[in-house]
Amino acid sequence: MQSKAAAGSCFAPAAAHQFHNFALRTDEEYDAATVESRRAEVSAVGVRTEYFPLVGWMAWDVSAGELLVWSGSAWASFVPTLQNLSGIGIGTSSDATNRLAVSAAATLLNHAGNGHQLKINKAASGDTASLLFQTNWSGRAEMGTAGSDDFAIKVSADGNTFHEALRADGITGAASFPNGMDPERRSIGGLTKGGGTDWWGTVDPFTVSYSTGSQQALSQNRMYFMAFFVDRPIQLLGAFVAQHTASTTAGALLRYGIYRLGAPNGDNWDIGARVADFGTLPADVAGHKIFDLATPQTLTKGWYVTTMGVSGAGAYARYGRWMTPGLTRYYPHSSGTSAYPRVVAPQAYLYENGSNAEITGGLPASWTGNPVSTMTSTNNWVYQMVFPKWREV
Repeated sequence: MQSKAAAGSCFAPAAAHQFHNFALRTDEEYDAATVESRRAEVSAVGVRTEYFPLVGWMAWDVSAGELLVWSGSAWASFVPTLQNLSGIGIGTSSDATNRLAVSAAATLLNHAGNGHQLKINKAASGDTASLLFQTNWSGRAEMGTAGSDDFAIKVSADGNTFHEALRADGITGAASFPNGMDPERRSIGGLTKGGGTDWWGTVDPFTVSYSTGSQQALSQNRMYFMAFFVDRPIQLLGAFVAQHTASTTAGALLRYGIYRLGAPNGDNWDIGARVADFGTLPADVAGHKIFDLATPQTLTKGWYVTTMGVSGAGAYARYGRWMTPGLTRYYPHSSGTSAYPRVVAPQAYLYENGSNAEITGGLPASWTGNPVSTMTSTNNWVYQMVFPKWREV
């Protein structure tokens, strides 16, 4: 059989003496036609014999290079059923998990006239729909909706621990960077005066620092709280305070620590949980007061306040002015001739008087004097008198 036409025209009406189920025409030019029947018989060359197939029998069309199937009235191309297969392996083997497996230099998914979509569906919000990128079968990057309907991109150096680089909120679309924005931006990272590979100052790359020459009188037994933002997990090493004027009270102490910033409370703010208590240094001697933690402490993303206070009178400290995004909302405050727009933010600083016990005895795990008072200013700067020291995780 040399072609479909030849195959389709090679059968004659059945005769009473014919008993075979498959029909094959053989001519003098016949040379080993391929058929799917062990019962088919072919006579010697030059002898013509006819047989008749049953529905579903197959033959190979040599000239067309395809498999044919007899429908009962004609030969047609055989089309296998490709629905509900247990797996497909292309260049490799599929398995129970990887039902579709492809081993190739590239995989093309083309449009059929216009666009093309690749759909990855999950059963519920808490499940995972993602693309995983691997190196030698070990995960290095993943993107998708894993564990929620937020879209996230995360990376890993070992395939076990992943760090989230970007998250897009599934409801608002707002993008966040859980591990910060380009922490290598600091050109002075290697300078000794800048803290070496560690540094003092801001963490969030969007926080603007301005002016470090002004001074603030440190009221006796007043605890100051100054807000700052952490945009990624970071190690807290210590801090310094530039106390340029000594307290006139002999034996006066300066205490420093860090709390989480609490929630707004009327016109004022609550102080959250204590993060670190650095202890005390003498305040009756002027100079830089450098505090170090014995063990670095990792802070996670969020709002915090530095905390400091002096138990004596007459002390002054220099401050830097920090402008942090998120501190520029306003609301109408007071009324009449006292009306003015007030900033909804913990600035220039928060404070609480009568804090001698906390300064001399230690910072409580939870601040008991909430809400603390807000010192407002005509500008939006935070007067930061404590400069934390940081190290990348």
